[in-house]
Amino acid sequence: MKTLLQILLILFISTSSFAQLEWESKASLPDYGLSQGVGFGVGGKAIFGLGRQPDNNYTNRMWQYDPNTELVSQIKSYPGGGSVGCIFFVIGDKAYVGMGQSKTNRYTDFYEYNSVTDVWTSKTSFPGGVIVSAASFTIGDTAYVVGGSCGGTTCYNNDLWMYVPSTNSWTQRADFPGGNRPDLSTFSIGQFGYAGNGISSTRALSNNFWRYDPSNNTWSSIASMPGTNRRSTVSFVIDGQAYVGTGTFNWTPIVNQNDFYRYNPTGNSWTRFTSNSNFVPRHSSKLAQVNDSTIILATGFIQNGSQYLSMADIWQLKVNSDTCEYNDTSFIQDTTFTTIYDTTYVTVKDTQIVYKLDTIDVYVIDTFYRTFFDTTYVTVTTVIYDTTTIYTYDTLTRYVNIAVEDTLNFSIYTDNCFNITHKLYPNPSSGMVYLFSNNADCLEGYRLEFIDALGRILETKPYARLVSFDVRNYAQALYFVRLIGKDGDTLFSKKVVIR
Repeated sequence: MKTLLQILLILFISTSSFAQLEWESKASLPDYGLSQGVGFGVGGKAIFGLGRQPDNNYTNRMWQYDPNTELVSQIKSYPGGGSVGCIFFVIGDKAYVGMGQSKTNRYTDFYEYNSVTDVWTSKTSFPGGVIVSAASFTIGDTAYVVGGSCGGTTCYNNDLWMYVPSTNSWTQRADFPGGNRPDLSTFSIGQFGYAGNGISSTRALSNNFWRYDPSNNTWSSIASMPGTNRRSTVSFVIDGQAYVGTGTFNWTPIVNQNDFYRYNPTGNSWTRFTSNSNFVPRHSSKLAQVNDSTIILATGFIQNGSQYLSMADIWQLKVNSDTCEYNDTSFIQDTTFTTIYDTTYVTVKDTQIVYKLDTIDVYVIDTFYRTFFDTTYVTVTTVIYDTTTIYTYDTLTRYVNIAVEDTLNFSIYTDNCFNITHKLYPNPSSGMVYLFSNNADCLEGYRLEFIDALGRILETKPYARLVSFDVRNYAQALYFVRLIGKDGDTLFSKKVVIR
């Protein structure tokens, strides 16, 4: 009987393991799509910016997202000009951004950002020459920059450079032993830094990882990340374990991913975690870790048929997300096991799994909404033996997650400018409403009006490339955004729902 009970228990525990991360859709960045930019957490905010826009222009604009209010606001633009492939990291209450390339230049510039004063300060330029798509990790008050390229496939490197903010100085350290690679994935745990994935000079992808020990300036190999080799991943660390994920493991066609692998340094092992299905697979996204426990991911490339789209969406890892494997979490035994022949045992297994994937498409004149109702799992399991020994396994509840495709796309035609494309988002909204135009200069002198359902004008603003309306103090109702010409004629009037 003892052997039978132990076998049953082992089998039950082995099937009581969940491995899924839950990502919740939040706001969107007003630039309507970025890729190959920067992302970091500082001052309690998630900062995203720089990078390539959908029109293939490079921007230097920077945005901050507040996880408490879920509002996005613009901060002072990066002083180095519009760039992609910049290096970035945070030490203390300061962020550091630099290097990268524009369409015409490659840089060694390096800047410090103070989130309290919203001020950028020039620091000592990078001494290793121009560098693009390098990676970084921090250990204490010191940062390390590894890998990268000079902007082309013929000049990948494996350099490791140390930056100390207190002395504003750079020092070269031991080369990364995994070969010349840009686009590495990096993280730090305790007193060690880690680097892996990335691209070789032959465009081969890698899944091997290495650990750096700054105390003796040496690298050592660790277990390779399982699965297919991939590039353009993101990483974060929770409770002394690292998570590496998203990215792609191909070039043509791009095969984007949304899963993660968790690295446990104690066992030198990796465990795979899937993500909820409405978390769109992507590569070249950016991740900001705010106050250690808040994980925010945004931007990147997704695949839409034969097109690759730059994204503006923001996602947050749910705090009750399953970042651990659920094994036996409570074991109460008040007597020793003995061989029992005349006592029966009762096993109660009551498992309810509810899976909902419901898509509702609603077309209301000129507004398109799509709502995804995600998945709820509720599992309660109790095993009772003789009323003296109780094994209780956790109850995991994942809440319903609603993601709304909340952008209205439309165009207007003029004789001089032909089609002018607009994006009105988010809609519905309870915070900010943005109107983006791809050719606002053509309609100089026009104005936008925000009006209620009775036609009363609540706000008037000059028509521009990006115009925002703060609707937090408006009642929940139907409103309109309309464009008025110089002669008072209305070019469009679009519905906005305040909820």
